Order: sequence, then C-alpha cells, then structure tokens
Amino acid sequence: MLPVALKVEDSSRTSEARTSVRKLAQGLGFDEEGTERAAIVVTETCTNLLKHGGGGTLHLLANPEDLSIELLALDRGPGMENWQRCLADGYSTTGTAGNGLGAIARLSAFSDAYTQTGRGTALFSVIGKTKGVKAAAPRIGGIRVPKPGEDVCGDDWGVKRGAAGVSLVLADGLGHGFDAAAAARRAVEIFQSHANASPKTVLESIHQGLRHTRGAAVTVVNLDEERRLAVAAGLGNVAAFICERSGLRRQLVTMNGTAGVESRTLFREFSYPWPPEASLVLHSDGLVSHWDLDNHPGLICRAPGLIAGVLFRDGCRGNDDATVVVAA
Repeated sequence: MLPVALKVEDSSRTSEARTSVRKLAQGLGFDEEGTERAAIVVTETCTNLLKHGGGGTLHLLANPEDLSIELLALDRGPGMENWQRCLADGYSTTGTAGNGLGAIARLSAFSDAYTQTGRGTALFSVIGKTKGVKAAAPRIGGIRVPKPGEDVCGDDWGVKRGAAGVSLVLADGLGHGFDAAAAARRAVEIFQSHANASPKTVLESIHQGLRHTRGAAVTVVNLDEERRLAVAAGLGNVAAFICERSGLRRQLVTMNGTAGVESRTLFREFSYPWPPEASLVLHSDGLVSHWDLDNHPGLICRAPGLIAGVLFRDGCRGNDDATVVVAA
C-alpha cells in the first residue's frame, strides 16, 4: 500500500483523509471498531492542523509488518508552548472543547509531538489494530513524497531485521515518475532478497540487477547492535549520517556513480562507530544537505518518525522526490 500525502488547507480535506485512512485500515484487516478509531484520530489531527497550525500536511503509511498505520502531521504554525499541557482534555487555546490532542493520544498505540514556538508542530502517531494496546516508539521511521505534479515517488526504501541488528536501503531512481519509481523499487526488492549479506555484496547485486532500468543512487547500511558498528556502502548521492546526542554528526562515505548505469570505482564498504542512543539519518537529494539537528533542540531524543518528519518539513527542496529515513 502506497503512502498517502494530503494537503490539509480547509475542512473539505478532512473527509478525504478519513476515506484514505479507512482504506488503509481495511487493507490491513482492521475490524469496524479499529477502522473507525483510525478515522477519529485522523479527524482530530486534521482539525488541529486547521485550528492551531493554519493548515499543513498529513502523511499516512500502512505498516503490514505489525499491522499498524503511521500518521505524521506537519505544520508551520505558531507552535505550542507546552505540548504536555495541550494533551489534557479541556485545555484549549482557541475556545474549543480541547479534547482533540488528548483523544489522539488515547486512541493511538503511540503518539508524540515536537513543537517550536514560531516554527510549527509535528505530530506522530501509530494507530494499532487492537484497541487499548500501547507500544513503544518504532525504532525506524520515514517519509517519502513525490515531486510536485508526479503521481508516484521515484525514491524507495526498505528495512530488514536480523539477529545482530537491522539493515536499511534507500534508493533514488534517476529522474522522476514511473521509470524512476520502478528502478528504486527493484533496488529494494534485491536488497530484501539478500539475507545476512554485507552492504558491499548487496550493492553489487543491486548494480547488476538495475542494468535494464533507468538506474538509481543507492545506499545500504547495516547497523550491528552487538558490535556497535554501522557498515555502509553507497553509490551516488543518497546521503547518510550518524547523529549523536552530543551534537556530533558524521557523514558516511558514498562512491561516485549510479547503480545499474556506471561505477567509476570498485565497490567499497566502510565501518563507523555506532554509539548507543545515536540516530542514523538517510535521505535522497530532495532534502537540502545543510540541515542541522542543533536547530531543533531535543529532537534527536524523539521518535525516528518524528525526526524524519521535521527534517523533511524544514529541508525539502520542493522540486524533487524527497525521502528521509531515520533509525535509532
């Protein structure tokens, strides 16, 4: 199921958002109660986007692995001075009943928000299939949005979990549209078919497997939680960074070239320390390269999906496919 991205600029989009989340819920096998619970969360989110953020964007992603729907709402409004106080039923800054944010928290398996005065708010929610079951923050989150005017996104990403940790791939198909999306999707399929392979081996297979496609920039990263190492191999301009809570940001090396088209050097992989509580940020070139988490105090301590959303909102170029993936 493809991600859903909607601009919420007036109340008419709320109905469209409810329809979209119901389709995602039914596709995951939610029962009637679960489907309506998801619709309520989306309705309250849209209402808050309009009342408190002056409008914004709503992103929905179905997660078949754990039968949940991830919701991300982004705005550039005035922000909230005290997020925890806003969660209390009856608290309102606009004269309404003040039940929206509290309802979102109650009906979600997990929810969190990040807000900065004068810069806007990002809300992240996980809507589970089973009522009342709470969950920890997902350790991997991402946002994928097509170039304006395109029906599909030319980027794609994937994740595999193993005994030692997790592996991730992000592929940016050359150009835009369906051909770019096909190349990126094929790269992810090849990645998924290689169990326990090194990033270098996976990247070599992707390079061969994309020969009859448009080609793609690709980065593969293994996060070894036992040895506390990040091992990466990349070809092209998919960027990867290890960000620590101390403020240190280390960029991972990628080689020149395009998977499926050309590589001017031998494939290589590089190893980096993977400190506890560090975050990995992967993004396509639809995001500016000069982002800095220091501009968002405390964000690195939040859910990966929330980090990805804020970086996208504040760093999207607006003229390209854009994808941000964060792992913690």
